[in-house]
Amino acid sequence: MKHSNPLLDPLAESAVIAACALADAAGPDRWSSGAVEDAATALEVLAGALAELSPEAAELLEVVPAAVAALRERVERAPAAVMPAGPAVCAEDSAVLSTGLRRALVGHSLAGHRVHQLGPALLTVTLDAAHAQALAVLLAARRELPRQAPAAEDELRWGAGLAETAAASLAVALAPYGPGTYARVLASGQVTAGLSPTAAAQVTSALNTRPSPAAGSSRPRRRGLGNGWKGIDAGR
Repeated sequence: MKHSNPLLDPLAESAVIAACALADAAGPDRWSSGAVEDAATALEVLAGALAELSPEAAELLEVVPAAVAALRERVERAPAAVMPAGPAVCAEDSAVLSTGLRRALVGHSLAGHRVHQLGPALLTVTLDAAHAQALAVLLAARRELPRQAPAAEDELRWGAGLAETAAASLAVALAPYGPGTYARVLASGQVTAGLSPTAAAQVTSALNTRPSPAAGSSRPRRRGLGNGWKGIDAGR
């Protein structure tokens, strides 16, 4: 990789200056649908260009298209409320949310996950398909709400493959936590889920809460099987 490029460096610097100017002028009540669309497209284009650096870079950045798609869906549903109401989440709060969610996932042996904070309003969790399905089951067991009807898109994904089915199940399990949640299949075959800070906090709390045992679910004690029981008499 070159340390400098006389053709590319000025363009990259101009992109940074433009992005900083946009960020300075932006605010929760200042975004328009067109501005969000243009900014989202810029994110997609830059992520696609940076993904060509290496396979590792491509894997790190493949969450961006899913996040951008979810943002576009949200803007289409509620153009007048692009950002959630309430105070912005500071960097320290974001770090606490990410760390808490990581610990909750580890506590349920959902290893190999990646948690990323993509700005103040979006946190993503990426898992393999099996662990994404396990997370969906855990959340469904802990959410005391009527079963959510899957969206048409999610319903079509059931049975289309392990990753697609896991993403559809996780999307349904996350739906009660807010309209901004989503689950998508990445090019690597892993599943990524997007959550607002509020949803991330609620999911973490749900994972840290032990569900109360159902009535009659206690396991009956077996008689005659003490600590010294070895099965068939070894002396025979």
